[in-house]
Amino acid sequence: MSTFPSFADISAKFSEATLDEIIRNAGGTRHTSYKFGPSGKKGDAYLSRVFRITVFGVKDSEQGKDEEELKVGVIVKAMPDNLHRRRLFRSVIFFRNEINFYTKVLPAIEAFQKSREPAPKKPFVEYPRCLASLCDGVNDFIALEDVGPKGYTAPVRQDYISLEDALLTMRTLGRFHGVALAFNALDSKNFEKAADSLEETYYGEHTREWYTGFLLLAENVALDAVKKVYPDSKYETVAGNFLQPALFDDLINLVSTRSKLSVFGHGDCWTPNFLTKYNEQGESQEIIIIDFQLARCSSLALDLSFFIYSCTSQVLREEHYDKLLRAYLESAHELIKDLGGDPEEIITWESLQQELKDFGRFGCGMGIESLPMTMMEDEEVADLDGIKENAILTDIWNITPFKEPAKQKRLAEIFKHAIDEGYIK
Repeated sequence: MSTFPSFADISAKFSEATLDEIIRNAGGTRHTSYKFGPSGKKGDAYLSRVFRITVFGVKDSEQGKDEEELKVGVIVKAMPDNLHRRRLFRSVIFFRNEINFYTKVLPAIEAFQKSREPAPKKPFVEYPRCLASLCDGVNDFIALEDVGPKGYTAPVRQDYISLEDALLTMRTLGRFHGVALAFNALDSKNFEKAADSLEETYYGEHTREWYTGFLLLAENVALDAVKKVYPDSKYETVAGNFLQPALFDDLINLVSTRSKLSVFGHGDCWTPNFLTKYNEQGESQEIIIIDFQLARCSSLALDLSFFIYSCTSQVLREEHYDKLLRAYLESAHELIKDLGGDPEEIITWESLQQELKDFGRFGCGMGIESLPMTMMEDEEVADLDGIKENAILTDIWNITPFKEPAKQKRLAEIFKHAIDEGYIK
């Protein structure tokens, strides 16, 4: 029996015509052949299955004579074939949201940047191209440019991020948010039209029954960590007040409240979604942002606090937090100015600080989920394709208090920082 996937493993609607579409969107005329490559490992994707395909094709030569060969690496994200897994992880909604991000939000951003005169010297392009997609709620898939052959790799999810990588990530987030801030300031009508194509996938009344059982488990794990690391302290008291059943309503409020600094947010800002290119000396050079399934229009502080608390160490935060925020702001300012906006009118150091005070606690609310997932060893990941009928989220994400002091410390320290900064009171 062949171990290689087939088109049917991706979707009933994925075909050779899809390969032709991919080649056309990559600048060619038609595909000639293809081959499947290795797929991702367990635990890398809860919401989808990931396939790698190299598509070979042809394009018209510039001289107008013989056709030239074209080779396109593609990552195809497909819905889980286990229908119980698909239901449990609400794959239909996440796929629809990501496809809308790629087919409606990014084209609106591209059109906005293209409309600016003079043309921006360095427009925001730090994302893979979408080469084909289908969204019907049953056969959904999205085919994206594989940036791996260009040298982009995912950091190890269990590791802390280095200062160098953190600065580059913050600068990249500054550009991602900066283009949205400029778009909203200079063409609010089309910004709002694009924003309307996104839907809240995680925190809303429609997810209460789905998510709150798991959230209570996560709160217990976090509270246990804080009590063990900071016993009988203000951190235990304030974190205890935060880690209550009402947290879910607070998270709904945070994601749904619009502010002057609302942007197209990524929603899932942990290191595996920032593919990084390194030079020969091992220095990080560029980042491509992937996985927009949780994208939403919301305060930029949601992405920032998520990244800071899920990916950086307490030592890095204590020594370089202002430096990280200033790198972010400078990068956002540069792009806003490049697009013809007035950076200081749109976002200042003071307004960024206030936004974090208003919304920065989100990083702790999301961090109590993301950190246990980050620190999970590969062998601890549940068999997602073995999910049975009527399974609930806590059957798969059945997290329990950490026994390892280092893991307790990592989780507790996000509360120390947030409380010291005044994000949680």
